[in-house]
Amino acid sequence: MNSLRNPTLIVLAIAVAVALGFAVYLADQDTGALDSVNGAVHRETDGNIVRQTDEYLGSASCGGCHEKQYSDWRGSHHEQAMQHASATTVKGNFANTSFVSDAVSVSFTQKKDGFYARLAGTDSVEHDYKVLYTFGTEPLQQYLVAFPDGRLQQLPVAWDTQSQQWFDPQPTLKARPGEWVHWTEGGKNWNSMCADCHSTAVAKNFSAVENRYDTAVEEISVGCESCHGPGRDHQQAVLNGAIAGLGDLKIDAMSAANPQLMVDNCGRCHARRQAITEKFEHGSNTLLDHYLPSLLNPPLYHSDGQILDEVFVYGSFLQSKMYAAGVSCVNCHEPHSARLKGEGNQLCTGCHSAAEFDSPQHHHHSETAALAAGNQCIDCHMPGRLYMGNDFRRDHSFRVPRPDLSVAHATPNACTGCHTDETDTWAADNVVSWFGLVRASHFSDVLTAAQSHPRESLGLLVTLLKDLSQPAIARATAASQLAPAIAVDGVEEAVTSALQDLHPLVRASAASALAQASLPQRLAPLAPLLDDPVRAVRIAAAQALINAPPMRIPNQFRESFRLANIEYQSSLMANSDFPTGRLQMAIDAHRGGDEQAAEGHYLAAVAIDNHLNAARMNLAQLYYNQGRLADAEALYRTTITQEPNASEAFYALGLLLAEQRHFGEAAQMLRSAATLGNNPRAWYNLAVLYQQTGNPEMAEKSYLQALQLAPGNSDFTVGLVSLYSQQGLTKKALATVAQGLVFAPHDSRLLQAREALQRAAAN
Repeated sequence: MNSLRNPTLIVLAIAVAVALGFAVYLADQDTGALDSVNGAVHRETDGNIVRQTDEYLGSASCGGCHEKQYSDWRGSHHEQAMQHASATTVKGNFANTSFVSDAVSVSFTQKKDGFYARLAGTDSVEHDYKVLYTFGTEPLQQYLVAFPDGRLQQLPVAWDTQSQQWFDPQPTLKARPGEWVHWTEGGKNWNSMCADCHSTAVAKNFSAVENRYDTAVEEISVGCESCHGPGRDHQQAVLNGAIAGLGDLKIDAMSAANPQLMVDNCGRCHARRQAITEKFEHGSNTLLDHYLPSLLNPPLYHSDGQILDEVFVYGSFLQSKMYAAGVSCVNCHEPHSARLKGEGNQLCTGCHSAAEFDSPQHHHHSETAALAAGNQCIDCHMPGRLYMGNDFRRDHSFRVPRPDLSVAHATPNACTGCHTDETDTWAADNVVSWFGLVRASHFSDVLTAAQSHPRESLGLLVTLLKDLSQPAIARATAASQLAPAIAVDGVEEAVTSALQDLHPLVRASAASALAQASLPQRLAPLAPLLDDPVRAVRIAAAQALINAPPMRIPNQFRESFRLANIEYQSSLMANSDFPTGRLQMAIDAHRGGDEQAAEGHYLAAVAIDNHLNAARMNLAQLYYNQGRLADAEALYRTTITQEPNASEAFYALGLLLAEQRHFGEAAQMLRSAATLGNNPRAWYNLAVLYQQTGNPEMAEKSYLQALQLAPGNSDFTVGLVSLYSQQGLTKKALATVAQGLVFAPHDSRLLQAREALQRAAAN
């Protein structure tokens, strides 16, 4: 009889994204009063997150020689990225005001010793929290308060500097205590989510053992040394007359002659990325020695690579023809004031012909219309989105509007972004009337097709991966999307070839994709990457080989694997305060057979984010394998309570209940799994359950549902044949066998069943 339990019930994830990307605009610390934090007396650090070493001198020390640059920086968003809360820095109204919504209620007051917010904390009881820092400056300013164990947390409301009122930047979250996105939890934590980009030379200093932070910065805001590195050696060399030329400045000098380096330097903060080191160290020429940028995959980006979630410019700019042509951030932005270098279309026509492009013949809008009416280059080529409630940011991929892709794949386009009363078809028809039917080939065609029709698009993705004329981030995205199909003919070969790509982002993505291949397939091509010059690539190779038996690693790469694995483990520890960081540690331990360590990491992941049900599901599988069925069942039920549409949890719970002979509830769970997840395997297991419990009518319906979703599945066909045979329905059984043999003409079970049925019919 068919077995109910699916031996591959829970498949452990290969990799998890650590950078969750809840944008948090932080502020500076303040005084050392005794404050009540969630009812416990807690002494503040007197604003002493600034622990300047003798290497770092502070931005003021640069102003003497670099007066113009220092003057430009003063008052910039970089200088005001984070400040101590004071009467001169706090913009919000704390004069006995309040903000109340369905999600949060906060009252604001100003006392002799500073600014206070009163609201519910982790215990759902209201407390007074002293504002220590402002975070950001406009169009919104946020505020930080201190929590125990060295934590600084962002208040859930912000001050709108344009409308001069309090507002909730993320009103749809409606987060509850214990959830990662609640204002008291990790998603709103300055130490892990914000500090690295809003202060200079940040050392997070998180202790996973003690679950506390001892975060330190060299300068409270984004100062000169944040981009240029520590100034001591540079200053000393200047005083000693020891600087021989521009190549010997003893500091990171950003040169327009190296646009890739310039963009990488800005990308440290202006990218959606995952840190792979505890602290950024100056001197490297590549972003990927310290961070791994996110790829162009939903839900961060639309399927064609346009911005969707908050992705901070870098990933968009890497898609552009401008980046490919050597344009860098400072071609448009003044690096010290962060202001644009020109106004309106003048910024673009400094490089592009005004006669050709700044005309109605190109943009098809009136020259005399208001700036917002479509005659500005950025209207069509840099559409944007609102983030954090009121912060409008533009897409930096500088792409040509493609309403035809909107019609086919429901992606956005600049045309109907403005003309909201019109349709995408209207926009596409207008583009055809202006520019003809033919659109230039673009990688977005492939990415959108791959999201809509993944199986049919494998060839397109392989072609994109191999096309060196396409942006590296698009080809790296193609590699990531090919990972689930690594066993398909041609895919493994293409991904393996990409391990030799000139761009480290492509090599790292290909290494991660190849991790899903069998060990013999991935071992030989990945081993050389353990010596790659870029840290992110070495880490990806080490992670892909993490559970390879030591003796299988080729002799010449064993020391390289040891060193790369140290870097990989360090990257995990650098992210051990993230739930997904702990989840990856748990997965590695689970696969390596260390069940005790895996359990600890799974539990830690759930403790950090009570809604990380991926950790619950894997932990439940661990408990099941240990025979701890009641513990596994409890985890499945918690997951279902939190996620009523979690078909995998219904499926696992249904199988578990069936094994315990709770057949009635097991059938309910399996039916929910089958319908919620459109899961043919759940329909099959439900059919087996009905067959074993004497309900042939429902068993037949369930088998047929499974076969409708997966017509060529021999397991499902054999199951239905066995049901018909039990009932003596030989003709139905033979017809089902014949249909199954169309898909699997050499399946031994079907051939044997046909022979047995034919004998039975003859007798």
